[in-house]
Amino acid sequence: MNDSRFVPGRRLAWTAAAGAPFALAGELGLAGVAAWDAAVVLGAWAESRALGRRVPTAERAVEARLVVGLPNRVTVRLHNPTKSLLRVVVRDDVPEGWIAEPDELSVELPPHGRREVTYTVTPPKRGAHAFGDLHLRLEGSLGLGARIVDIAAGASARVYPNVLGPRRYEMAAKLGDLRTIGFRNVRKSGGGGEFDQLREYVSGDPFRDLDWKSSAKRLRPVTRVLREERSQNVLLAIDAGRLMKIRAGSAHTGAAGSPGEIPVTKLDHAINAALLLAWVALRHGDRVGLVIFAEDVATFVPANRGPAQYRALLEALYDVEATTAYVDFRRFVEFIKLRVPRRSLIVMFSDLLDDTHGLPLAEHLSMLRGKHLPVCVTMEDAVAESLAARPAQSDDDAYQRAAAADLLADRAAVKARLRKGGVSLVEAPAGELAVGAVNRYLEIKARNLL
Repeated sequence: MNDSRFVPGRRLAWTAAAGAPFALAGELGLAGVAAWDAAVVLGAWAESRALGRRVPTAERAVEARLVVGLPNRVTVRLHNPTKSLLRVVVRDDVPEGWIAEPDELSVELPPHGRREVTYTVTPPKRGAHAFGDLHLRLEGSLGLGARIVDIAAGASARVYPNVLGPRRYEMAAKLGDLRTIGFRNVRKSGGGGEFDQLREYVSGDPFRDLDWKSSAKRLRPVTRVLREERSQNVLLAIDAGRLMKIRAGSAHTGAAGSPGEIPVTKLDHAINAALLLAWVALRHGDRVGLVIFAEDVATFVPANRGPAQYRALLEALYDVEATTAYVDFRRFVEFIKLRVPRRSLIVMFSDLLDDTHGLPLAEHLSMLRGKHLPVCVTMEDAVAESLAARPAQSDDDAYQRAAAADLLADRAAVKARLRKGGVSLVEAPAGELAVGAVNRYLEIKARNLL
């Protein structure tokens, strides 16, 4: 049921004030002006009451999957069921903390007319959220009285990680030029083995592996996949501890302050990179699993293959939030030893902000080196590098520069410990984290390291 209430129209104030000059001139007198104002207010009330009987219908249309940190389109559909022209201003109740642009939408609804108005929302975090009601301000032709109508339109919204990366990769793959988005060329290993299944042709597949009958039937190139191409495990391990709550750049480019975009957390950048790596690995026929951990393992998705596995990974990641807890890498290693018996490429997305966090990471991740192939993926600390290189022009600048230098020294110690323990390291800016992770995966595939 809709709620409505009277509000003054855009012309009410100056129409009521129009009687003042006549009072000052002595033509109407105070009684006449009072009668004039009473008539204007009565007219405003009557117009507002009439508008209450001509309320249009309104409904909101939101995409099933919204993307964190980027503008997403929302459409409001309006229908005027009456024979009168309506002027409508629409305001939506967006979830708390979301940025709506513009925050109000104006439209004229002709008699029996339908219109659609759109705006964008930028969600600052992933997960489940809720829209509230739609609020319509109706104005008639006189403009004396208006009416606010609250239309019940509560709806849930699911905000997912930025999955534009896989779309860009797929587009480049179809165009046959992965280098345009930063990926290196890789020669596929194998070339012999037992037939496993068919999949869509990807640029770089040998022509000898094309299945001509299936290609002719489907009207697009199809490749025969051999079993040895599909025998490798990739396990994505995502640190959801306290350091991953820090915001660092936008979801799309990694550069803070871009128009229409807002900074997202390091965890969001890690999830975006992990999803792109998962998509690429699944396209290459590998089995992909997932572990999300902090003080304990929170989520485990066993390794599997195929499009359904990507959807399972996306659903497992869309509402993950970083905790305030310290990370227990010992428990993570114990879990891997117990639940992941098959040799796997373990790609850990974490942060090396200080040695308190980084040294235990390096120590425990190297324990997996005997059976698995561990890789650590982390973001560069652009802020610390900038502060350490900036000339000190005051005492505060000197303190900041010294603190930044200490952080970078701790980071260097952690990286040296990782290298000594046989753990491969991928370090890249926020906007290039996904490309760096995928390129290291492609390099490992090309060199048959797994």
